[in-house]
Amino acid sequence: MRDEKEQSIDKKKPFSRKLIKKGIFYFVAISIITMVGIFLHTNTGNTLEVWKGIEIKFILIAIAIMLVDLLVGGWRNHIFARVLYPGISQWVSIKANLANIFMGSVTPSQSGGGLAQFYVFTKNGIKLGDAVTISFINWISTLTFFPISGMIAYSIIKDRIPTGFITYLAQFGLSIFATLFTVIMIALFIPSLLEWIITKVAALLGGINKKWKSKIEAAGTKAKTTLIDYRNNCTKLLKAKPHLLIFSFLMTIVLYFNKYLLAYVIVLALGVDADFWTIIAVQAIVYLLLYFAPTPGGSGIAELSLAGLMSGILADDYIATFTIMQRGFLVFVPAIIGSVIVLREMKKDISED
Repeated sequence: MRDEKEQSIDKKKPFSRKLIKKGIFYFVAISIITMVGIFLHTNTGNTLEVWKGIEIKFILIAIAIMLVDLLVGGWRNHIFARVLYPGISQWVSIKANLANIFMGSVTPSQSGGGLAQFYVFTKNGIKLGDAVTISFINWISTLTFFPISGMIAYSIIKDRIPTGFITYLAQFGLSIFATLFTVIMIALFIPSLLEWIITKVAALLGGINKKWKSKIEAAGTKAKTTLIDYRNNCTKLLKAKPHLLIFSFLMTIVLYFNKYLLAYVIVLALGVDADFWTIIAVQAIVYLLLYFAPTPGGSGIAELSLAGLMSGILADDYIATFTIMQRGFLVFVPAIIGSVIVLREMKKDISED
């Protein structure tokens, strides 16, 4: 049983040990169950031979790509952090990114990732408002990148893997991002319109429950104020350093292309000859779907999507091995490293109390 000091510390955080333990359990359980299912479904008795045939040189390249992924994710934050806080260590941004990966992996729809990133930033001297501004600008870059990469990927893959399932998935993912991007742009540049819409919704729901009306109207006013603050902070930063937005978008391209590239390297490690751009396009479609996946870290959905989409490229012998390797390099290992970062920061709170 935890002592009172630890319990009081947890109240100061956007997440608790109980939440972390629960999230880890669901993430691991869903991932294991799904992977076992994939192994059983695709097992042809040659899995051991596949593992024996893995080429180590490509595994080393995959490890290098994983490290680049972690560094670029941190650098994408650091280009803003160093402007707002000259002299701040790059390690702070890398730690924040790792914490984001870990908490995103153990919370539904990656909802805890941003909070963990803010937590590490504020623990290392960055004001919460500045941490939110950094994340918000990079999020806009991500929202811009995914529909573009998704459309390019769909144009590449639609004739190479002719299946209505892929078409549906691609269109579904693109529609979510296009809708969200439009809503965010309207909210940022016409916040009064957002408040008006929320007020109208509140009026309609008010006929059902008067308490709902007041709560929704209050939420609308708060959302408008918050969005105006974000917009003003972002505008102020980007006016002073307009090139940062371009850098953010370019680093977003590098970040995700590097993730997509890992899949091709894993295919090479398995000794399979496959078309480079088809592999890249499949990964782009998968990430388009996973960004808002409701399970912790996209567990279950990620494995099934990878297995399903790669089945048109790889033989059954290789599907399960490819899936676990891809998830291992891009999620499992980074999440373990991120867990160490988060727990160390939480221990500092206890020791400082």
